[in-house]
Amino acid sequence: MNKQTRIGTLGAAIAVACSFPATQGAAQERGVAGLEEIVVTARRREENLQQVPLAITAFTAADIEARNIENTENLNVLLPNVDIRGGGVSNGTASFAVRGIPGIARYMDGVVLGTTIAGLESIVELERIEVLRGPQGTYFGKNAIGGAIQYITQKPKDEFGARIRATLGDYNRTDIVANVDIPLSDKIKTKVTAAQLTRDGYVKSVTVDEAYGAQNDQIIRAMLQWEPSDRFSALFTLSRSKTDTNMQGAVLFDAVDNAGFGRNLPGTYTLAGIPFNDDLYAYGLRKEWKNAANYQGPGSVIDIDSTTADLTWDISDHITFRSITNSRGTTRGSMADSDATFYHMFDWWYYDDLAEDTQEFQLLGTRDRVNWVVGAYYNHQDWSSTTRFWQGWELADYCAANPTPAARNCPNLSNQSQRTITTDTAVFAEASIKLTDSLTLTVGGRSSKEDFRAESYTPLEPIGPPQTPNTNIFHRTIRLVNGVPVIQDASFSAFTPRLVLQKQFTDSIMGYISYSEGFDGGGINARFDTSLPNNGIQPYDGELLKNSEIGVRADLLDRKLRMNATYFDGTWEDIQVAEVLVISTTTTTNAGQAKISGLEIEGEYRPSEHFALNFAAGTLDTRYTDVGKATTISVNSRFPFAPERSYSLGLQFDSDLRGGGGLTTRFDYGWISDFETFRDDRFISLGGANDAYGLLSARFTYTPPRSNWDLSLFGTNLTNEFYRMGGFNAILAGVDQGYVGHPREFGVTLNVRL
Repeated sequence: MNKQTRIGTLGAAIAVACSFPATQGAAQERGVAGLEEIVVTARRREENLQQVPLAITAFTAADIEARNIENTENLNVLLPNVDIRGGGVSNGTASFAVRGIPGIARYMDGVVLGTTIAGLESIVELERIEVLRGPQGTYFGKNAIGGAIQYITQKPKDEFGARIRATLGDYNRTDIVANVDIPLSDKIKTKVTAAQLTRDGYVKSVTVDEAYGAQNDQIIRAMLQWEPSDRFSALFTLSRSKTDTNMQGAVLFDAVDNAGFGRNLPGTYTLAGIPFNDDLYAYGLRKEWKNAANYQGPGSVIDIDSTTADLTWDISDHITFRSITNSRGTTRGSMADSDATFYHMFDWWYYDDLAEDTQEFQLLGTRDRVNWVVGAYYNHQDWSSTTRFWQGWELADYCAANPTPAARNCPNLSNQSQRTITTDTAVFAEASIKLTDSLTLTVGGRSSKEDFRAESYTPLEPIGPPQTPNTNIFHRTIRLVNGVPVIQDASFSAFTPRLVLQKQFTDSIMGYISYSEGFDGGGINARFDTSLPNNGIQPYDGELLKNSEIGVRADLLDRKLRMNATYFDGTWEDIQVAEVLVISTTTTTNAGQAKISGLEIEGEYRPSEHFALNFAAGTLDTRYTDVGKATTISVNSRFPFAPERSYSLGLQFDSDLRGGGGLTTRFDYGWISDFETFRDDRFISLGGANDAYGLLSARFTYTPPRSNWDLSLFGTNLTNEFYRMGGFNAILAGVDQGYVGHPREFGVTLNVRL
């Protein structure tokens, strides 16, 4: 679909929307259930979703449960032009792209989550999830060039109560989530949430008795809300999460004939008398949830602690001050077998120790025809990491006896440590001015500055043979290394404006046009490599997205039909591109420019209180127009993780049973077209694409009459689709490995309210 067609389609949607009569509230007056109003906080204040001039999707607590959203990963095929994937070096490590742009900010109750370690959060006791598409340059702080995801937890309630959710399912799944609200007085309310989420792995080893991709998560969150007066409130939150499980579910898709690119490790293994080919190990080609790994040690150990203080003070009837303070610590130890076999062709151990502090101040006001906000943001990260890498360990004897040409495939060992210190500061302001009763102008801007320091160490002691390190001391590794660090400093700054003209055509139809910019600061390549300038310790520039949107938000047919459409067109400048210039070493540089455009349509149809239809569709056109300093991409090639088409459909039936009970039946299906998995023309020429796929889920919930419990039967990936979530793109070295999604699963959930 070309740009002119998209604009014409959106224009037609606006014209059709405006032709419907606006009879807000008529449905309720006749006793027919209409669409619910959804309140969001995308602009730092509570607003009706349909009156917010942003491309935003919100899932309420009821939506989250009915649509089987148990992990952030489950949002992937439900949202237009949003790609959410796992498949990093540990369970839960995530990658996000919105409209093909990877710079996504994630927030939990207003606090930025500054790392994708454990980025695929388990959904536990949330009030709402908000997904914002497009640059959020005015409000959101860290890496919000492409969009933002907000998680809003359910706060302590006024009355004592408890909720227990127990789930049993395939792969010995056993989940227990308990919530208790304990009001201590009229002014002090508390809440405790605890969860234990476990299941066995789903990728079976053919070598040892092990199934990879298991889950073992523990979550506890304590909240205290203090409201000493009508004008002041304070919410204090302590949370801790722990993951201790085995290695990720990885399969080998291809032992690649790399046709002269890089190293042909599978071929060299075969020459050394160690056969390595697709027939032996590429279970991904046969769409089997199997691998040949034999690792049985600790695979993923992650600990996250967080403390938050959220203070709100109504200075007057028109001005509110808010302060959000957070301290967060993350430690991780992870094993990745990137060849998915019992050989040490590509084995990694990762260690991370991250300390993060965030402070944000907001001053919000309203007076007559003006709503405004000004604020200041601060984020400091101190991230230490150590990487141990073994490549081609079994080739030592062969390479010694055959130095040419196999010498370049001799064992490649690496034992490096990095420390990165990042400080982000920003000030922002925005005002919405009602020019008339139906026309509103919004003007805002943000000034951002990011300071980086990178220290790279190469320990003097040899790495030694592949081994299972002691994860109890992994967070101290950085303090034990030898050698003098290579140090590099860099700073980046930008001003990002936002301009919106919003028209309320009727009480239930709104349209807007907007221009906004998003900034993602640069960084420093911190991996030590003597073959590169300054040993590879080089900065790369920040990137900027300039985005224009036209949107319509409409509630039609007596509020039975909701139809939202957005057309966007953007220019992405100084793009940060990760290039594999040396095998096993990724270097980030800056490409020149790219164009992005597309259309997003979302809606809901609820003709009666017994039936609801949800629908969404997206088109996306991405292409590089100038490659700048990059050497591995070309003009007109498309972005990775940017499917050109996507859609989702949901059906819900609510039935009244004899005797007063109820049965809710829900089906959801989401589909995305094929897409590239890595931004490198060499990978694409060797087959680095992900096939199109769709996921179907269902849920049946029985609620007995006059009861405090309900029971649900559910199934996910009902068509047993075999699809890749992420992986290790080592095609240049002859290996294409991927982390695959879960196969078909069934389960039962009991909810009890006390």
